[in-house]
Amino acid sequence: MILWTVEPIERIFPSEIPETTTIDIAGGFLEGRMTPAGFSVSRLVSTDLKNYLRTEYSPGHIRKI
Repeated sequence: MILWTVEPIERIFPSEIPETTTIDIAGGFLEGRMTPAGFSVSRLVSTDLKNYLRTEYSPGHIRKI
């Protein structure tokens, strides 16, 4: 698809990447961002395979801090 426009590419496709934070857990860490409700998990990095089955480490979960 070709987009013919006189607007700058930054105005059409803004590249705002939210700032992420990490929290250490046993066997790895959680990556996410702070929200008014708490820490919103976006990614789990762990060497313990059981951590991937825990619902509190799943993406989108809000952890109270």
